[in-house]
Amino acid sequence: MAFTINKTDGTILTTVQDGTLDQTTNLSLFGKNYAGYGELLNENQVKLLENFAATTANAPDKPLTGQLFYDTTLKQMQVYDGTAFKAASGSAVSSTQPTTGAQGDLWYDSSNQQVYVYTGATWILIGPIASAGSGTTGAVASTIEDTGGTARSVLQSLLNDTVVAITSSVAFTPATAVSGFSTISEGINLSTAIGSNKLHGTATDADALGGAAASTFMKSNADDTTTGTITISKDASLVLGADGDVNFTQAGANFTLQNTASDGNVVINVNDGGSQTTALTVQASDASVIVANDLTASGNMTVTGNLTVNGTTSTFATANTTIEDNIIVLNKGQTAGGAGGFDSSSGTDSTVGNDIGIVFDRGVHTNVAFIFDESNDEFALVTTTEDGTSTGNIAISSYATLHATATSAQYSDLAERYESDQPMESGDVVKIGGDKEITKTTSQADEQVFGVISTQPAYRMNADAGEDSTHPYVALSGRVPCKVKGAVNKGDRLISSDEPGIAQAINTLENTSHYAVIGRSLESNAEQEIKYIEIVVGRN
Repeated sequence: MAFTINKTDGTILTTVQDGTLDQTTNLSLFGKNYAGYGELLNENQVKLLENFAATTANAPDKPLTGQLFYDTTLKQMQVYDGTAFKAASGSAVSSTQPTTGAQGDLWYDSSNQQVYVYTGATWILIGPIASAGSGTTGAVASTIEDTGGTARSVLQSLLNDTVVAITSSVAFTPATAVSGFSTISEGINLSTAIGSNKLHGTATDADALGGAAASTFMKSNADDTTTGTITISKDASLVLGADGDVNFTQAGANFTLQNTASDGNVVINVNDGGSQTTALTVQASDASVIVANDLTASGNMTVTGNLTVNGTTSTFATANTTIEDNIIVLNKGQTAGGAGGFDSSSGTDSTVGNDIGIVFDRGVHTNVAFIFDESNDEFALVTTTEDGTSTGNIAISSYATLHATATSAQYSDLAERYESDQPMESGDVVKIGGDKEITKTTSQADEQVFGVISTQPAYRMNADAGEDSTHPYVALSGRVPCKVKGAVNKGDRLISSDEPGIAQAINTLENTSHYAVIGRSLESNAEQEIKYIEIVVGRN
């Protein structure tokens, strides 16, 4: 007959059937007529005698609340509290903090060699203050014998066995040398053996600073002088004037002299034979600079604004003169009179004006000139004896030959810049849309198709809108290479494909809107892969 096993509190632990072995707990419970029960019974007695002795890793895996266990790793008797095994008496020993505990329990941290007590909520360190391997750390009371043989009570502050400070109520000299403390003064003494050992905080007063007496320092609230060099390491360093209007500052490698007073000029005076003379003035009204006399620049000079020369002759004795201006105006200010020209008062030409142009000095060879010939009312490229020293009409020796290439014959499409939402390549098919003005086509027969990215347009509209990387030229009309996939025949109408930026020929069986037509092919190509085909944009 099966029998029921009850725990001490009256609750049922398990029911053991006849002829069976029950292992609900760490003891073997056997039913009536179970073969071999003798060995199991004796083993149960042994387990109880040795309190299930085993290593920490092999602790009983089916414990009951109140079950004892001898931990052979920690050499400690433990009891199961319903959640985990804990020390039955004495301190818990482990390298990690226990997850449970009762108020007043002790835990020895075997890793750091420190003792903790449990408050009921958290573990609090009892000691030592420093963890294992940190040496002696903290304040230690000790005595040091002075040169007179008197033992002086001091308080030593240690970090990892190193004395960083000594506090004493009297001044004395140690009879035996103490590293970092040749003498000990009244108060807190910092070790001189630690190079950067300093007391950080705010002091109300000091007898000296850096070994120098306080009386040797300059005052900030009274007139004072110094025989040494003053160095100010702060960038915003020097302010002058009762109102602080003059500032000397430095930012990186730049030095700035600043007059912060409204409309206040910056004036530099020099002593000219005992007389103060203004050499240079920087005017606050327009930030202009007035130089009292001649200005000589031995190095390069850069003028970022307009340059106005009111003298008679401008001479450039340089090997090369580079002008980045895209427009050069000659003969500016000419109205009427003199050799003639346009009369602004009457609105008519009074007389034939002077020739206008540029003379190229060729040394021993005949000079050439590019002029506007007022007499013939035309531009001319000529040879001349003129050297630029006289005014009036250019003496034309002969007409020179001009060799050039016309843009109308070199390029073949009309294009305009548009802002793109992605990088574009020549030949990409684009449409209006995306995050910007244009984007690549992505669907077949897109009726929003707009044009093809130009390779080299003949006419470039909206050229200043941006760079090629952000505002590529879109061919709106004319010949242009285009990316096309699949076979194409000369004359085929082209539409966008489902590949981004790629065109394809219209299938004759398709009913495609004329709005989707990009243009027409100017050549045939049977290759199926993507290639460049010359097309006419904007032709249905």
